[in-house]
Amino acid sequence: MIEPGALTALAELGERESELLAQVLARVRSDFPSYADVTDEALESSFRQNIEMCSLAVSDPSAPQSNRLYTWARIARRRFEAGVPIDDLIRSYTFSIGLIADELTALFGDHGVPTEKILETYRTIRNVIDAYTAALAAEYRQHRIQLDTHTHELKMDVIERLKTGNFEEPLVNNALARFRLNTELQFRAFTARLSPNSDIDIYSLMALIESQLSGGRGISVIHTEQIIGITVHEFAPMPEVSVSYGHRSRLDALAASFDTAEQVAATSGACTEGNHTLEESSWRIAVVAQTPLIDHLESRFLAPLHLSKVGEGVLLHSVHHFLLHNRSYRQAAQSLHCHPNTLRYRVSRFEELTGTTISDTETIIALEWMFEARARL
Repeated sequence: MIEPGALTALAELGERESELLAQVLARVRSDFPSYADVTDEALESSFRQNIEMCSLAVSDPSAPQSNRLYTWARIARRRFEAGVPIDDLIRSYTFSIGLIADELTALFGDHGVPTEKILETYRTIRNVIDAYTAALAAEYRQHRIQLDTHTHELKMDVIERLKTGNFEEPLVNNALARFRLNTELQFRAFTARLSPNSDIDIYSLMALIESQLSGGRGISVIHTEQIIGITVHEFAPMPEVSVSYGHRSRLDALAASFDTAEQVAATSGACTEGNHTLEESSWRIAVVAQTPLIDHLESRFLAPLHLSKVGEGVLLHSVHHFLLHNRSYRQAAQSLHCHPNTLRYRVSRFEELTGTTISDTETIIALEWMFEARARL
């Protein structure tokens, strides 16, 4: 049973609607620039919806469970689609319904509504606010999922077209405008992946990368267990992350840059964290792990070690480090934690067993090629 004074208060609340609405419009226009594209008519409709919420709380104590709250939350989705952030939507809603609730409470007092009923109604309104806010958050999550899915599909389509050279207009140009990419700038393809024992996941890595691509500096997508995309600049180094880059190119000629990025990513150097480029990888991008050439090189250098049954792993590891340190016995020995003379013996033994001379240019090239191929297996 609704108190007679409560019915009178609700009627007077309707009479003061214009005055309260003016306060809401003034607050929204002054404090929430994100509402610039939302019309006064739309805001008025939302305000009347908030009055209806308060009226519902007066007439029905079970109002917080009402399905109408979820219907109203779905209507509010138009604000998300107009670009209003969830925080602004909730803050503006809280101000609007709070203004209405305060006015209604004052009118209840003016018309002799018992204090117990006033407190009960106010608690119900607070519960309605909580339930509606939760419904808004759920609707926003659904909106973001759909928006992110659409954005991902659009980015994936753009990247696939750039990779294949299928640069069709106006389809791609519309997408480039959507992501504010400057067609006059030169971009480079990239692929980023985490170290095997990284403490972060692929989604955290995506967030790190996207923070460096704002302002039209590139786009990226998650593709299997890595992130691919295009960027104007190299990224700031990220711990436990390896990023491989292609060469710079205009957007309409990026297909070759994607090929280069994939070749750089396949090199042994890209197994370590940091930024990796064509300049750093050099000849290594031409190595293919399994070819007749690799079979020949392994037969030439590995078979004699295996047949001799001496510590082939130790000899091979030592020779590899010797080459990595530009044939410096001192530096390589430090890396291997052994005496330089010990390393000299191992290199000499390797030369003896394989019938090669490591100072020979042809031998150096062959060994480096083999080591690079084996590092990819």
